[in-house]
Amino acid sequence: MNTAPSACDLTRRDLMDMDALLMQELGKFIQCSHHALYFPTAHAPRQPELLPRERRLLLPLYRQGSLLGVLMLHGVKVRDARALLPQLPAIAGLCLELLARVKATRVDAVTGLATENVLYGAMEDEAARVRELFADPSRGDGEHSPLHRLCMGLVLLHFSNGREIVGRMGFRFADELMRRAAEALREELPSDVVAARVGRFGMALLLPSVSGRSACQKTAEAALARMAGAALPAPLTGRTIRPRLSAGHAVYPQDMEGAELRLPMFEQARMLMERARLAARMTSQPGAPRVMPFARILQDGGTVLRALPQGRVRVGLGAQAKAREGMRFAVWGPSGQDGAGNPYKGEVVLLQVREFHSVAETVHLADATAPLEAGDRLSLLEVPSLAAFPHAPGGRAAAADVPGTPGQEGSAAADTEPDGAPAAGSVREGRARIPALEDGACAGIYGHGDFLHLFAQEKERTGRFVLAIVRVDVPHDARQEAALGECLAAWRQIPELCAGEPLAGLYGSNALIFFHADSSAEALLPHYTALCARLEAAGLPVSAGLAGYPFLHYRKGEMPDCALKALEYAQLLPPPRAGLCNSLALNISADRRYALGDVFGAIDEYKLALLADAENVLARNSLGVCMAALGRYHEARRHFLEALRYKGDAGPERQARIAQTHYNLGTVCQQLGERRSAARYYRECIKDAPEHVYAHLRLGQLCEEGGRRNEARRFYELAAAIEDRQSEQAGEQRPSLARRYLARLAARQRHGGEARELLHDTLLRNPFDAAAMLLLARLYLDGDEDPAMAELLARKSVGLRDTPEGWQVLARALRALGREEEASLAEAHASVG
Repeated sequence: MNTAPSACDLTRRDLMDMDALLMQELGKFIQCSHHALYFPTAHAPRQPELLPRERRLLLPLYRQGSLLGVLMLHGVKVRDARALLPQLPAIAGLCLELLARVKATRVDAVTGLATENVLYGAMEDEAARVRELFADPSRGDGEHSPLHRLCMGLVLLHFSNGREIVGRMGFRFADELMRRAAEALREELPSDVVAARVGRFGMALLLPSVSGRSACQKTAEAALARMAGAALPAPLTGRTIRPRLSAGHAVYPQDMEGAELRLPMFEQARMLMERARLAARMTSQPGAPRVMPFARILQDGGTVLRALPQGRVRVGLGAQAKAREGMRFAVWGPSGQDGAGNPYKGEVVLLQVREFHSVAETVHLADATAPLEAGDRLSLLEVPSLAAFPHAPGGRAAAADVPGTPGQEGSAAADTEPDGAPAAGSVREGRARIPALEDGACAGIYGHGDFLHLFAQEKERTGRFVLAIVRVDVPHDARQEAALGECLAAWRQIPELCAGEPLAGLYGSNALIFFHADSSAEALLPHYTALCARLEAAGLPVSAGLAGYPFLHYRKGEMPDCALKALEYAQLLPPPRAGLCNSLALNISADRRYALGDVFGAIDEYKLALLADAENVLARNSLGVCMAALGRYHEARRHFLEALRYKGDAGPERQARIAQTHYNLGTVCQQLGERRSAARYYRECIKDAPEHVYAHLRLGQLCEEGGRRNEARRFYELAAAIEDRQSEQAGEQRPSLARRYLARLAARQRHGGEARELLHDTLLRNPFDAAAMLLLARLYLDGDEDPAMAELLARKSVGLRDTPEGWQVLARALRALGREEEASLAEAHASVG
């Protein structure tokens, strides 16, 4: 069998990565309270050494005659350890053999990369970590990147000619080519990136804590450049055979939708892989780039597959690429023979979206003699809005739909919003000109495009209306139509919802939309709640979002966006899930913007939420967090103090909210250098929430900065005890910031052994703690141990969190290894950062 050389040999890095498993196996023979790994470069013990007075045991770890490291066990039982001393080398050897076998199951035999299951496990863990950080944006360590940088990137590298190579050259030749490509891929790959083999002809890179799609793009381009050099001569002809490579990438959670984020991590990891795979597949189309982000598939990754009758075409964009009905695309032909750019051929709008393709209708042609044909490329013009849709009888947009479109008059029609009826005729006459659906489970209502056209007309005939979107949460397959039919039938059985002949239609492929003229959202909410309850009882999960006009300063054309915000809010509620577009809905929409890095957009929506309800303490608190993120601490303090003025309803939620506000005030005062005020607010926070971990940590920081190290240790130990209680209640081991702070304090007090034990414990609980890795690297360098391990930890640290301190430690480790040129580059990076 063609295997990667030394794929299963243990290294010192493997000891670090499988530290928890090593201690689990050793724990079957000997118990200890703490442990630490050492990597001495000289004077390492040959046999286990017991230090009875200190209750410590030094256990050297040898494999195949070479020293991997020395394990120091603290808090052992002296009598048991002394009895085991003769057998400990054999026990350690068995444990290392187990680690080697475990590593063999995690490594692909051909490429030496991680297996697909290992990659999925890492993706699930990383996605869970990202979700935790998004769920608590006010984490108290103050050392994480901004929220918009806390994302996970996945790059998929695809061998598009893999089957062709196997067919012509055989499987052994293809495996050898894959092995060489994997070797090239591993060169200069950051140590925190997980490289794995995926499928028969694919490799994947998992990038934790990337800054976004640009980091994935650069990583993919660099990997393709290195792998391009992998080549083999054909056995018979001597002709050089190279892999034809392309790449796609997706980012979590930006490339996931709201409902998908509630799925188990098992499902989310595989959905992200499918999106990266789809992006890589799109690169095979003519004229496509070699690297395609999933987010750009809709922008410019679509093509016309074939022409259909009645001016329609089939396009290669489906629900998997987040296409939905109503999206408009410009169509571009192939470039001319004279090297001219792609000619503009016209516009299409999506009418029916399937899993992998869609049917689109031609809105207009730039040249009637040049019809749309297979191979033409698409570029997105706009995301569909219910207020602006270019589908109307005759292929022209109504003036009220798209203000200012060339060839139309009255470009301000969408903004004038008269209360009286225009001269377009009655509502009944307008609906009679457009036929409703005649077959299927949703017969009797309008298709997506026809509803949009009618809504654009009817919203101008009333000064008060409600727009409601009801979404069914079932998989995107044949069951959706039946579920929508069941939802529509239940809606028709509620007289209050059918009163006044409301306009009903499809909204995308998994939702219904209703327009109620001369109604109020507050009056209709109980009836939509009853609809959701009835369907939930029948086993059909649904959610409904309602937006009523007038609302704040929103125009009629902006009500659809308000309905979507209400729907997003409703999906977070317990069943029956029905919600209004109100202050809380705007608050949640702003939270989402903040999580995606749009701080200024979030500030605008938080202010609108306060305009809708001045006593929305959540919005005021969040507004203060945004101001603090922008460095405007005085404004942040003003908003937090305003939040304390509104008491709200009594109860545990109010007490927790007040505690969080006090904590936020403490962090702002600490940033402003007002230590006494900060300490006062932290103590107020602990008074309302005695289990608030971060308030204890911040108080410890203030004490440490003031030189009161014993008092600081007391606060850190209290925080560690709270973390242990919370982990016990949750039934799982959680990350421990308090132990990292205790380790830093111990290192400053010259207690290197204690610091090392605490850091190992910290990294066992959270393998992605960049600050703990950096501190441990410093300890290895200060102890004159293996600088290669310090380099590994420092590289991981700067990969997770780019700081000047991290690059300085990396430079020190590289210099200890004699790599002066690389050390100078790291120092330059530190000075730039």
